[in-house]
Amino acid sequence: MILLLIAEIVAGGLAAFYKDTARNETKTFLQSTITKYYTSREHTDAVTLMWNQMMSTFACCGVNDYRDFDMSTAWAANKGNRTVPEVCCILKDVKLMVPRDEDCVTNPTEGNSFFKRGCYEVFTEWIVTNRELLVAVLLSAGFVHLLAIFLAFCLCKSFAKYHGMRL
Repeated sequence: MILLLIAEIVAGGLAAFYKDTARNETKTFLQSTITKYYTSREHTDAVTLMWNQMMSTFACCGVNDYRDFDMSTAWAANKGNRTVPEVCCILKDVKLMVPRDEDCVTNPTEGNSFFKRGCYEVFTEWIVTNRELLVAVLLSAGFVHLLAIFLAFCLCKSFAKYHGMRL
């Protein structure tokens, strides 16, 4: 538990200190997930589901924009005549990923889709807007770790006392 807490603090410190590097690496990693793993709405692998959920929740498309999907071999193999995935469109039914405009997947415009709006920028805006909440969650997690460490020490002490050991 102590090592986990130290690792979290170090990771947070490094991310804050190397902010630009962390941003670039995050963006590169997200692009690689689309390139290597994103397929289509018919497939239910974890990466495709994660991207579909993120794009429908944040009303965005890809990391930078819809062109990120052109690098995905799995998407290219399954896309047919589609230009963008269904979730890049304004959806009539979010659960079933049904676009409001049927022509959106083949002919996306700014009026029927989010095809030019990248998720990376949208998500970083969301983080900045909700930073107080995120800080509160992270501090709460740190407090829970400290409490768990304290209780573990108390348990060891009582265990040692019960068995007549000395710590």
